[in-house]
Amino acid sequence: METLTLISFLKMKTKRNANLSSLFTKMSWKRLRTAISTPISPIFAAEAGTVSSEPSLRAFHSRPQTVSSNQSKFKKSSNDLDDALKLLRQMAHISPLPSVIEFNKLLCRIVKLKHYSAVVSLFQEMRIKGIPIDVYTINILVDVYCRSSRVDCGFCVLGVVFKCGLEFNVVTFNTLIKGLFLDNKIVEAVGLFKKLVRENMCKVDQITYGTVIDGLCKSGHTQNALDLLIVMQEEGPKPDTIAYSTVIDSLCKDRMVDQALGLLSEMIERGVPPNIFTYTSLIQGLCNFSRWKEVMKLMNEMVLHNVYPDVYIFSILVDALCKEGMLESAETIIQIMIQRNTYPNVVTYNHLIEGYCLQGRMDEARKAFGRVVESGLQPNVWAYSTLINGYCKIKEMDEARKVFGQMVESGLQPDVWTYNTLINGYCKIKEMDEAMHLFCEIPQKGFHPNVVTYNTMLQGFFLVGRCSAALELFQEMLVAGHKPDSCTSCVLLGGLCDNGLVEQAMSVYHQLDRNGNGSHVYDTLIIDKVCKIGRLNIARDVFNDLISKGRRLNVKTYTVMINGLCRGGFLDEALELLRKMEKNDCLPDTVTYNVILQEFVREKKCHEANLLLDEMVGKGISLDRCTFFFLNDLLALKTGDETVLKVIQKFAANHVK
Repeated sequence: METLTLISFLKMKTKRNANLSSLFTKMSWKRLRTAISTPISPIFAAEAGTVSSEPSLRAFHSRPQTVSSNQSKFKKSSNDLDDALKLLRQMAHISPLPSVIEFNKLLCRIVKLKHYSAVVSLFQEMRIKGIPIDVYTINILVDVYCRSSRVDCGFCVLGVVFKCGLEFNVVTFNTLIKGLFLDNKIVEAVGLFKKLVRENMCKVDQITYGTVIDGLCKSGHTQNALDLLIVMQEEGPKPDTIAYSTVIDSLCKDRMVDQALGLLSEMIERGVPPNIFTYTSLIQGLCNFSRWKEVMKLMNEMVLHNVYPDVYIFSILVDALCKEGMLESAETIIQIMIQRNTYPNVVTYNHLIEGYCLQGRMDEARKAFGRVVESGLQPNVWAYSTLINGYCKIKEMDEARKVFGQMVESGLQPDVWTYNTLINGYCKIKEMDEAMHLFCEIPQKGFHPNVVTYNTMLQGFFLVGRCSAALELFQEMLVAGHKPDSCTSCVLLGGLCDNGLVEQAMSVYHQLDRNGNGSHVYDTLIIDKVCKIGRLNIARDVFNDLISKGRRLNVKTYTVMINGLCRGGFLDEALELLRKMEKNDCLPDTVTYNVILQEFVREKKCHEANLLLDEMVGKGISLDRCTFFFLNDLLALKTGDETVLKVIQKFAANHVK
C-alpha cells in the first residue's frame, strides 16, 4: 500500500558538541620546517615517468605559431597532451612572456588530462627558464603530487613558497589536507587542520572544514565528522549545504537514517537549503529499509523546496522496488519518468533487467534489455553481464553464451566479472571443459583471473570429482601471486571432504590453524562435513580439541556437532552437549533445538519431544516453520495429546514468523 501511495504521489502534476575525538593527535610541524630548506624532489618524476621524450625548452627551436591560434587548436583537441605541451613551450619563447595566468591555465588543462608527471617536468623547466610562477602555480603542483599519492613531495613544495617570497594560501593547505586523506593519513590530516586553526597560519574557510569533513566521512569516521559540523555551527564558519550533505550521506551509508533525517531538519531550521544530493542520499537510505511512506513524504518536501527528482533518484526507486520483487511498481515508476520527460538511462534499465533476472523472468528481462536499444541508448557491460547471469542461474547456458557473443559483436569488451559469471554457470552444470576454455581465454583478452575466478573453478572441479585438477589449479593460483581468501579455504575443505579425501582436508584445516588463520567458519565446516560422510570420530576429535584449547565456540559449531551426533544415533550425547552449551556461555537457538526435536519425532519419542518444546517456549526461544512441521508430525503420531495442543497454543501466541 505504501508503494502505491508513493506512485500516486509521483503521478501528481508538479510545477517544474564538542571538538574532534581524542583519536586524532597533534601532527608534528617538523615536516613544514624541513620543507623550507628542501628542494622539490626529482624522485617523483623518476617514479611516475617523465616526459623525457618531449624536447626541453632549450632544445625547442621550431617556428612558433601565435599563441591565440594554438589556444584555439587546443580547445578543439582538448584531449591531446602533445598540443598542450607544444603550446606551453611556444609561449615560453614569446617576448615579452605571456602572463603567468596563461601558463597556469595550460598546466590545469594538463592536470585534467591526468598527465601528472608532465606537469612536474614542465614546472621544473619553467623554473630553469625563469618563467614567473605564483601561488596558483604552486597549488597546481601540490595538487599533482597529492593526486599521485606523493603528499610528502607536496609538503616539499612549500619550500618554494618561502624561497619565492610568496605568502601561504589556504588553497595550498586545503590541497595538502585532502592529499593526506587520500593517502589514508587520517591523523596527520586532522593534525594539520588543527594546527592551522590554533596557530592562525592562514584563515581557514568553509572549504577547509568541508575537506576535513569529507575526508573523515570517506575514511569511516562519521561521528567525528558530525562533531566537527557541530563545532562549525557553534564557532563558525557556518556549515553550508555541501558540509551538511556530506555528513548526511555518510550517516545514510552507515545505516543511521534517522540521525540523517534529524540533521536534515536541523539544516532547514538554520536556513541552509538542501539540494538534490542531500535528498538523493536520504532517499537511498530510506529505500534500503523499504520505508516507502517516508520516501513519499521526503519527495513531497523536495518539491516544496523547489528541488525536483532527477533520473538518478528515480533509478534509486526502481532499483529498490526491483530488489523487493515489486517489478510492476518499478515499471510504473519508469512510465512516470517518461511522462515527466525525465527519461530513463542505461542504469535505470539495468536495475529493471536485474529485477526480472532475480525472479527468473528472462523473457521480460530480455524485453527490458530491448527497450534500452529502442530508447536510443547503448547497453553497457553491466547490462549484458546481468542478462548473462540471469540465464546462468536458470541453467540456460546456450542463451547465456548467445548474449555473450552479442556483447562481443557490439564492440564491448567483457570484463573479468562477465567471465566469472559465465564460468560459474558452466561449473554449476558440470561442464568443466567449457569453463576451462573460458578461464584460459581471460589472459588472452588482456585480463587476469582474480580470486573469485579461481574459487569458482576450484568449486567446479570438486563438484565433478576432479580433485587432482583442483589441487593443481590451487597451486597455479599461489604461483600467480593470488592470496587465497576465506572462500578459497572453505572450497578446499568442503571439496576435499565431499570427495572422501578427509585426511587431506584435515591437513589443510590444521595448516590454517597453524598459520593463525583458523576461524569459527572453518571449525563449523570441517565438523559438519566429516559428520555428513559418517566420520563422526574425527568430528569428535576436532570438537574436543577445540574445547581443550579453550576456544570459545559459537552456536553454529555446537549445532553442527549436535546434528552429527543425532545422525549417528547418539541422542543422549547430543542432549548432554546441549546442556553443556549454557554452561559454556553459548545459548542454543531455534535451529539447535529443532535438530534434537526432529530426532525425537523420528524416533517417536513424543514425551521427550513435548518436554523439549515446552522448554523452548519457557526460555523464550522463538519457534519457526520447521518447529511447526515437527508439531504436525507429533499430532499425527499421537492425536489429541493435550501437551502438544498447549504448545501449539503457545506457538500461536508467540507470533511465529
